[in-house]
Amino acid sequence: MTYAEMLALARSKLNPQVYDKYFSAGFVSAVLEGANGKYYTGVNLDLACGLGFCAERNAASTMLTDGERTVRRIVCVDEKGALMTPCGSCREFLFQLSRENVRAEFLVSEHPLRVRTLGEFLPDPWQTGRE
Repeated sequence: MTYAEMLALARSKLNPQVYDKYFSAGFVSAVLEGANGKYYTGVNLDLACGLGFCAERNAASTMLTDGERTVRRIVCVDEKGALMTPCGSCREFLFQLSRENVRAEFLVSEHPLRVRTLGEFLPDPWQTGRE
């Protein structure tokens, strides 16, 4: 799948819904390509209590359910279909899934086509003293 196809897939999954004043979803969409060559999609879930999650983590959770931890490429879009970069939580989440994910590419520009790696977004990952 090309980046353009991944972008079209991400945009097709957008479905912004406000269910009530405490719950909305579908304002952000992501497509992840796993190292296994499969594609995983997810949308954001926002809850007023703070227990929601981002589209990237939603897609990555499905990827994990399928037995994959390593991401090759990611495309994420906002409610208008514009490209987004990952938030800090998603950056750290993906890094924690597999250290190999520092090479995962995020599409950051459609014209001209431009990507950045997770490692470029996350130069100093969280670590414990046990390493």
